[in-house]
Amino acid sequence: MHVEDDQIVAADALAWWDPNVLIAANIVPATGLATDYLNVFNEAVMLFGLLGDMPDMIDELRQWEPLTYEQHFARSGFQAKELAILAYQNADPAIKAPFDALSQSTCDLLQTAIGTAQSLITAGSPLDDFIAETTMALQSAIMELDGMVHGGTAGGQDDIDALFD
Repeated sequence: MHVEDDQIVAADALAWWDPNVLIAANIVPATGLATDYLNVFNEAVMLFGLLGDMPDMIDELRQWEPLTYEQHFARSGFQAKELAILAYQNADPAIKAPFDALSQSTCDLLQTAIGTAQSLITAGSPLDDFIAETTMALQSAIMELDGMVHGGTAGGQDDIDALFD
């Protein structure tokens, strides 16, 4: 009976990678990634887009912090957060590496943009062009990350760098 219990545990431990389990948890089986991670960026980009009309939103934006995929899910209310972390940890490195690189670049861009926006607001300088260009770059990066979650590949490093120029 003990052997059977061990076999059941082993079978349960492997069941997490069942595509139906992943789909039910809103995790893409082909990649092991979930779009919920993009919420790290989506709210900040929305607030960033409002700065032109409501510069006081910079206070909320300054509270934004970059999170890795695992950090996001560890802190989130995502119902299947342990599964999301497990699937990510077991995802193909050929998928994870470019995804993580673009995530980090997007975090860096957002942090730099928040600092620049703060400086522009403090100086009383116009924000509209800066906000429009930065929001477009951030939205493009998020769209590329979304494509990667769903199984698309990242562009070359030159394509990724071009998003932030």
